[in-house]
Amino acid sequence: MRRRGWHLKEEEFLINNYETMTIKELRIGLEKLSNRVRTDDSINAKIKRLKSGGKLSGQKEQEAVTRSLIQRQKNNE
Repeated sequence: MRRRGWHLKEEEFLINNYETMTIKELRIGLEKLSNRVRTDDSINAKIKRLKSGGKLSGQKEQEAVTRSLIQRQKNNE
């Protein structure tokens, strides 16, 4: 399977929305933006690379963390 690189617009979307959106919300937004399906793991890996490269800093806002926990709970039911 061929790896797909990240477009600049996808990186910008992650940088601009990381703090306020859950991974699920980021995944949906990225798909709408670029018509490419990104897995949760690939998004998390990209976030990690952006952080280590100094392009992304900060933490998730508490509201996003709470929504994420609710989304995970619904997936496990």
